Formats: sequence, structure tokens, C-alpha cells
Amino acid sequence: MDNTLRLDRRPLYAQAHDRLLALIQDGGLEAGDRLPSEATLADQLGISRATLREALRLLEEEGVIVRRQGIGTFVASDHHLESGLERLESVLALAARQGMETRVQDLSVDVVTVDRAVAERLGMDRDSPVTRVRRTILVEDRPVAFLEDLVPTRWLTPDALGIAFTGSVLDLLRQEQSLRIQEALANITAVRAGRSLAQRLGVQPDTALLLVEETLFDDEGRPVGFSRNYFVPERFRFHVVRR
Repeated sequence: MDNTLRLDRRPLYAQAHDRLLALIQDGGLEAGDRLPSEATLADQLGISRATLREALRLLEEEGVIVRRQGIGTFVASDHHLESGLERLESVLALAARQGMETRVQDLSVDVVTVDRAVAERLGMDRDSPVTRVRRTILVEDRPVAFLEDLVPTRWLTPDALGIAFTGSVLDLLRQEQSLRIQEALANITAVRAGRSLAQRLGVQPDTALLLVEETLFDDEGRPVGFSRNYFVPERFRFHVVRR
């Protein structure tokens, strides 16, 4: 075993994490470069493959590496989505503005009724139908957010989401001639990923996520949509401009 690892009292996977990070940052590796095989890395650090995989898992959660099944492990791009909370725009529009490629995964659309809390936000009866749109947003092939939109069917029907749907309900509503989206009221909290969310976002269960619950209003002050947006903090940065 590597003497440096032997003298450190921390768990081996934590020590291996730091050594791997140093290898990437100080070893001249750049975004897109492939790391040596697991067998080579484990031998180089003097640790088991199981310990190495735990260290690699931590680096993947931090956005340092990308592991592609059957292909290898690569240094990840340092790109993060970054948005000002004062700006009303979709994740898709934000990514396009920053020159990043996006795609939608696990898209589902159905008509449901909502609970009392959401009905009050939308100013409607509980038994009134809403169109529910759920999907995972990938940026540069990495999941960054899981979005769930609830919009009264008078403003959005499932048929409106054709094959040309890019993933943004906000952008779709802005195309509606009878609507003028004016503003949004957002609440931001920290939550832990359940098993289903973790699987969608490619993180471990109980990973901390940012939940942005947002109600959209038109220029007449009417609520026209409600969304729950779960963001992976390591892949999305919010900032606030205060004047």
C-alpha cells in the first residue's frame, strides 16, 4: 500500500479520492481525457478495486469525472449552469445562452387533479384537471434537473406537447397568444433525493438537492402554472444580484 495512504487516518476511499483529484488536477489531464483503467489505478494507489470505486463514485457526484458503462472514466467538463434568480427563463434557454447542448429524458405527460395546496396556488378547485409534464433535463449528457409542471388544461393540453417539444413548459406557454407570462413567485428549499429522484438524476439516494417551487403569473396577475424543479447543486449554480 502507498505509504502516503498508510499514514493518513481517514478512510481509505477518502484518501484515494484526494489522490485521484490531485492526479487529475496536477497531472495535466483535461476535460475529456480518459483515466487509466480501474486495475491500473488500484495498483498505483495500493488499494482494492472496491475502495477505488467508492472514491470514483464521490468524484462523479462532485462532477469531476464521468463514468461511461463499458467505455471508461473521463475527466468531466467544468461547465456548470449558472442563473440569476431575478431572471425568468427556462433551464433550456439558459443552457442555450451558455452554449451548452441539452436533451430531454423520461418525458411523461398526463392529466391529473391536484392536492389542496397546489389548487390554492393555481386559484382553482381540487377536482379541476391540470396537465402534468415530468421530465429529466440533461446538459452535456449529464442530468442537471428533474422538472414537474402542473398547468390548467385551459392553458395547456397534452396534445400541445408534440414531437417538437424541447422540454420547457415556460417557453411553450410564452408561445400561447392569449397568455402574457409576467413573473414568477419562487420558493427555494433543500431536500434529499429519494430513490426514484436519485435514479433519474444519477446521484446517490439522500443526496442534497435544491427544490425550486414556482408559480407563474400572467400580466393580469392570474396564476397560470405551478412547477417543482429539482436541481443537482454540483451542476447548477444560482446567484442573486442585489442593488
